[in-house]
Amino acid sequence: MAARQLAVGRVVLGCWRRAYSSAGAAEFLHRSIVPTMHYQKSLPRLPVPKLEDTIRRYLNAQKPLLNDDQFRKTEELAHQFEKGIGRELHEQLVAQDNQNKHTSYITGPWFDMYLKAREPVVLNFNAFMSFNPDPKSEYNDQLIRATNMTVSAIRFMKTFRAGYLEPEVFHLNPEKSDTQLFKKIIRFVPSSLSWFGAYMVNAYPLDMSQYFRLFNSTRLPKLNRDELYTDEKAKHLLVLRKGNFYIFDFLSTEQLCCLKH
Repeated sequence: MAARQLAVGRVVLGCWRRAYSSAGAAEFLHRSIVPTMHYQKSLPRLPVPKLEDTIRRYLNAQKPLLNDDQFRKTEELAHQFEKGIGRELHEQLVAQDNQNKHTSYITGPWFDMYLKAREPVVLNFNAFMSFNPDPKSEYNDQLIRATNMTVSAIRFMKTFRAGYLEPEVFHLNPEKSDTQLFKKIIRFVPSSLSWFGAYMVNAYPLDMSQYFRLFNSTRLPKLNRDELYTDEKAKHLLVLRKGNFYIFDFLSTEQLCCLKH
């Protein structure tokens, strides 16, 4: 029964692949007139905060948690740190930041926080999604629903890899920035300046540098720090059912080549 269901699912995916490969527009979720990574080169770097500001924020966070005596002691220790080893560490952080202008100072520690952690990945770090039942009862069949989700995920992947996915932008004044007119103008602004063009209308493009890891990616266990690995040449789909793994290609070599940036 399981083999029959998977065979049906493969046929469904095969029919979908043949159908939309000739349909053109159905391959993609949409075709953004602003390229997906248009703002990436001009994203501002996260600045190193002043040591004084960090100490102040730390004390503000501690005050509701401590009694008066505890807070006075904490305040004394914080100011000793600020005038002593804290100043030296801050200067080292600024120097390191100046040597890595291709990224922000927080990037290394942020990845280390996850990849050096030895707690179980499941529940502690792995994201998951849950879904409500489909309004159409006939779509709640497990095979049909899994197929629909797979098709949608593949369309998202192809839209992203082709550069057609709408850039992630936080709009504070959408009446001006989230319009076709603005998009038609901003797409001609060089990528090295485009973020600042959006900023002028109170729109803030977000970092999309990790989007490529949404697909064909895994975390390889290592001794002290795990490694993120992405194989963008992979074109197969893996289905896990009752402890069995089923693998088949869903992209042709020609389609894979067309999706490379």
